[in-house]
Amino acid sequence: MKLEIKGSPWEIASLSLAGLSLVLVIVNSALAIRNQSIQADVGQRQQVINQGLEFARIRQALAQVLGNFALSKNDHDLSDLLTRHGIAVSAVPAAPAVPQGK
Repeated sequence: MKLEIKGSPWEIASLSLAGLSLVLVIVNSALAIRNQSIQADVGQRQQVINQGLEFARIRQALAQVLGNFALSKNDHDLSDLLTRHGIAVSAVPAAPAVPQGK
């Protein structure tokens, strides 16, 4: 059995380019679907980062309130607890951290 291609060279080229276009459309669709799933994953990770920053602010405010309470009530047990967890309790407010340049 012998395969014969009938038609002018322009028809053959047009048919080949049409087939190539179809393959490229399929590849583009697959890449678009993959891109959407990656974007969803990145969005979820960004949400976790944003929540972590929010929780850090809450933890800082809570530590400050507990420190102030320990100082005002002269609660040595609470002061010791905060110190064990790395929170320094002192009557003099600490100087704000100086941001380093990039």
